[in-house]
Amino acid sequence: MPKRGNGTTGRFSGWRAVLAACAVAAFGAFAPAASAAELSIVFTSTMADIEPVEGEGGLANLATLLRTKRAEGNTLFLHGGASLTAGVLSTFDRGAHMIDLLNELQPDMMAVTKRDLGFGKDELTLRSYEARFPFVSATTIDRNTGKVMEGLEPSALLDTPVGKIGVVSAISPELTVQYIVPDIEVRPPATIAAEARALRAQGANYVVAILDNAPEAVEALRGEPAIDALLQLSATGKDVLEADNGKLFGVHVNVKGSAFVLRLDGDGKAPPALAGADIVPLAGLPPDPAMEKRVGVYLARLSELLDINIGTTATALDTRRAAVRTGENAFASLIADAMRGHFNTDVAFINGGNIRGNRQYEAGTVLTRRDIQRELPFRDTINAVTLSGKALREALELSAAGVENQKGSFLHPSNMAVVYDLKQPAGSRVVSVTVGGKPLDPNATYSVALPNYLAQGGDGYGMLKAPGASSGASGKLLWEIMAQHLTDRGTVSPGIDGRITER
Repeated sequence: MPKRGNGTTGRFSGWRAVLAACAVAAFGAFAPAASAAELSIVFTSTMADIEPVEGEGGLANLATLLRTKRAEGNTLFLHGGASLTAGVLSTFDRGAHMIDLLNELQPDMMAVTKRDLGFGKDELTLRSYEARFPFVSATTIDRNTGKVMEGLEPSALLDTPVGKIGVVSAISPELTVQYIVPDIEVRPPATIAAEARALRAQGANYVVAILDNAPEAVEALRGEPAIDALLQLSATGKDVLEADNGKLFGVHVNVKGSAFVLRLDGDGKAPPALAGADIVPLAGLPPDPAMEKRVGVYLARLSELLDINIGTTATALDTRRAAVRTGENAFASLIADAMRGHFNTDVAFINGGNIRGNRQYEAGTVLTRRDIQRELPFRDTINAVTLSGKALREALELSAAGVENQKGSFLHPSNMAVVYDLKQPAGSRVVSVTVGGKPLDPNATYSVALPNYLAQGGDGYGMLKAPGASSGASGKLLWEIMAQHLTDRGTVSPGIDGRITER
């Protein structure tokens, strides 16, 4: 789907002045080729949570970057996706506010990631109709048609003064394991090499490939001659930009506020030359007043709905990614206990990936409805199901397998004590399990409170599937159960009580 470049031709002399007070990470020394035109490509991803986070930039800072670049010359804005779920407001509107705000920023395309399908196929299609820019994914296939799902384009071909810029993206294969999307098939990420070659055949002078957190495909795609820039999204680590013989490889950490700025020189006929690239921390840029005002309207609506005190934590809480995905966690235990108490079950499980706040709370913090919905943004109902002890142990083995890579599948139990030995091979990492102080009986059955996501086999937990789980046993959302638990008690004191230990 062709689109336009922005602005007018010219050197980017004002850009360095704007960033003079900012820490900008640049790499390499590029010898610009003699050219008739220049192009800047701005790339970023995520920002699903529009609430300000100290030390991180947001949409208003990004708007300043885009306004500056567009004033200086020809600019493309490529968005890496991961923006439609896991924000507080997304709980209410399933990402519609992000499309409204991105429409104002005028991306030339947006890649689709597994996170963007968090509310299902139909909701993503609706968001694509609301967007004034194409959603791109070559590997997200509708099983009913055998084609790229409705609302998505397999690639984008964008006209610019330095020639046609092709963009292709691949979604993470983890989509079909971590999300409930039975109608979607994910083709191997490396197959976008064929789409890149097709873009070349259509006249693309330069091809950018966007890879959704699929490191296993990086080596093959870095060696693909049809791809000039490979940009991989990651949930951990740090931003990286590397140049090799004029080609670019980047890793964009999509939980921080940064943007990549690529600079190309070309005459519109021969392939453009890579003239430079920067990692720009958005927090170092002043917020754009107009975008800040637009975001403020949404924040004001959230305040009306969510600034309601519901309880106090007498102990400190940590919901950062590593804290909820690698070991026992006080906040996760509080959630699991609330679920079990609501249904009066033998056991409860909550997966660490359901917790998204990425924050720390001091002892004595008054928790609000906003805090709880920020931490539990998915519209997940809770089920009470009956499962065998054998299935529970199998689930714990799968939980242990994700610790090293901080997978969201890590399970936090209630009324259960688990001892792991993570040095053992897969399938042998659970040393012992007790339920209510008694050894887990593989032949016995247990009542278990689960998020609907797990009860449908999400995150690979096929052993937790149970009849009737798809409708939700109580109709209550997880965050509602948690909020009621806090309201009923007034003050809670969650801590580490030994329910998960490691040898």
